[in-house]
Amino acid sequence: MDLQKLKTFVNLSKTLNYTDTAEDLFTTQGNISKQILSLEKELGVSLFKRAHRKIVLTQQGTIVLPYAKEIIHNYDNLKIELNDFRAAKNSIIKMHTIPTMPSYQSFSLITSFLKEHPEIHIELKEEESYNLITSLKAGKCELVFARLFEFDDPDLEYLPMEEDSFVAVLPKNHPYAQETSLDLRKLNGEHFLILGPATNLYNPFLKLCQEAGFEPKITYEGTRVDLIMQMVQNNMGVSLMMAKTAQNFASDKFAFVPLSSNIANELCFVRSKGQHSDSNKLFWKYAKDNVINIGG
Repeated sequence: MDLQKLKTFVNLSKTLNYTDTAEDLFTTQGNISKQILSLEKELGVSLFKRAHRKIVLTQQGTIVLPYAKEIIHNYDNLKIELNDFRAAKNSIIKMHTIPTMPSYQSFSLITSFLKEHPEIHIELKEEESYNLITSLKAGKCELVFARLFEFDDPDLEYLPMEEDSFVAVLPKNHPYAQETSLDLRKLNGEHFLILGPATNLYNPFLKLCQEAGFEPKITYEGTRVDLIMQMVQNNMGVSLMMAKTAQNFASDKFAFVPLSSNIANELCFVRSKGQHSDSNKLFWKYAKDNVINIGG
């Protein structure tokens, strides 16, 4: 059923005048007449009595009127409900992030953004690095905060926020703990405690060791930075870790030593190319405007 026909019928039942209804609905008397006749044919009833240029509702018209009003009312409420839903959905940003995001200044950027835009909510979900881009492409989120060593995907756009680099994490009593810069070759033969293949630090770690000319002895692979730090503290081995992540575990029990040869990586916000919600656009612009403040 054409809703416009019902609206025309309800209006005409109030004005009882084709000219007035045509003016109310910004159309012609002829169009009003066609819509009423079409509705009468559809319902199989006569809605108005026409006599001496005047019209009145028939008994059937009186029966139809409250139902027509209810249908229009329910439709208007439906539109309001859907608009409210779209508005609420548009105010939520689903973001997946590496577990160590709080180690980075970009986390503070999210906090400051939300203070300036309390109408927007960001749903953060931690996810292992290797799965972030997959989740983004699958539509499980609309933004990710990820560590990128190499980026070459024409379907995605990324916003580099800050950089990080590997450091050697050594027990405090280690012979190289006081070095200001460490040649990784000196750690050949050490027992390595590292973040495993579930993270995107595993392959860069192997590459660094290979470039240094040795195959590392890996005695532990995992996803928990705190456990690795505890193991290093207990002299169970050494590790290579991201500098900004390691600093969160600063202790007099171990040392962080920069490497003389490193692999550059960037911490970035990433999203798919194409259309985005207003909230997504607003956050992206805010992050872009604050890259200098974060990156130094």
